[in-house]
Amino acid sequence: MHIERVETGSLTATLNVKLTPEDYTPGVEKALKEQRKNASLPGFRPGQVPMHLIKKRVGRAVLVSEVERLIDANLRSYLQENAIRVLGQPLPKVESANGNNWDEPGELTFAYELGLAPSIEFDLNEKLGVEYPVVDVNDELVQREITDMQRRFGTVEDAEVSADKDMLLGDMIELNTDGSIKEGGIMNRTSMSLEFIEDEASKALLAGKKIGDEVVLDPHKVSKGHDDLARMLGVDHDRIHRIEGNFLFRIAEIKRMAPVAVDQDLFDRVYGKDAVSDEAGFREKVREGLGNMFRRDSDRIFKRLVMKKLQEGTNFELPDSFLKRWIKETSQNPVTPEQIEESYSEYATGLKRQLLEERVIEKYGLEAKGEELDAFSKRYVSDQFAQYGMPAPEGEQLQQMAARILGDREQIGRIRNTIVEQKLNTHFKALLSPKENKVSFDTFVTLARTAG
Repeated sequence: MHIERVETGSLTATLNVKLTPEDYTPGVEKALKEQRKNASLPGFRPGQVPMHLIKKRVGRAVLVSEVERLIDANLRSYLQENAIRVLGQPLPKVESANGNNWDEPGELTFAYELGLAPSIEFDLNEKLGVEYPVVDVNDELVQREITDMQRRFGTVEDAEVSADKDMLLGDMIELNTDGSIKEGGIMNRTSMSLEFIEDEASKALLAGKKIGDEVVLDPHKVSKGHDDLARMLGVDHDRIHRIEGNFLFRIAEIKRMAPVAVDQDLFDRVYGKDAVSDEAGFREKVREGLGNMFRRDSDRIFKRLVMKKLQEGTNFELPDSFLKRWIKETSQNPVTPEQIEESYSEYATGLKRQLLEERVIEKYGLEAKGEELDAFSKRYVSDQFAQYGMPAPEGEQLQQMAARILGDREQIGRIRNTIVEQKLNTHFKALLSPKENKVSFDTFVTLARTAG
């Protein structure tokens, strides 16, 4: 097989592929012999069908399959051996194969278009000017966390009148348009927590009610999406699309979470027996825990801020025309040129971010190594056992359990991403020497949402 590369643009090329009978005949003959072994036709014993009949029935299909196999294997080898980094995958030029005679094959020619990854150069130093965001863990934030702990370790009690954080149990009953109960309609016992109802008008209707009270509600306004609504009404997802109008909610129970006191019992339940002895120490421990928790989020946001700033200052092009064609030809569902144009800008921005990060990882040698993946998976196994208070396996048993994790493509992908993320953060901090920027919790949340 002969492959010739022809440059067609700064980031595009064509691979012209030529196959001779010497390339594909051995594989075709071997496949035909296998077909003949299993062939069964009237008038012939199994395995004794004449070869010319086998060729007549499946010869062309076998030839096409073998040629496709050869081209796929050789294109991948060619790209790898010549260190050609492509975007997407090679796309066949249909017109290049039109001259091939599959019934009387001789020399076969094909052409494949390539979209090439751009060369990316950048400067990563203190001049980038990215600060490291840190949450200001103030008294208000500490109190909010303690209040949550009080509720988390609290007890559920019956209440007489509903308040804005209570859970209501009752029956959802489907109504006609005139407000009467629909005969044969939906009736289902369900629960709803007022705290998590986003529609303020619905929440107000449900507050201040007693057991036995009835409230007319739009079920879409007291649920979160179709799946949640299906569970609330006890119907399948398809039925949800036909739900219209209001429901009667008849309250059967009112449950309230009674918070525990801030005392030694709470200290022990949160941090262990006698780890904290007074409220001041407890608040300081909570403050420290929040700081550590937010520090992990700070690392993630900082990394994204660095990549965003780096992308803003690093200019490189993409083979846009090729990529648009590649999207069209490889999309699972048919897409129009207008749809591609509408979404391409966002796609290109994401691809540039991915290529830039890959270049950073490559330039500074931050890819996860085999021994790092192995060590991480072993720590993961040990942590899982420790979580349940069990002794961690050792030696060969630990290695076998780690190997099972590394044999899962999704698991190894997550582990690799975690290791690389940690390396990127460490490297960015060392190179950029960022100043800490103490921000409020709300500002921190906004940063997490907009950092890229």
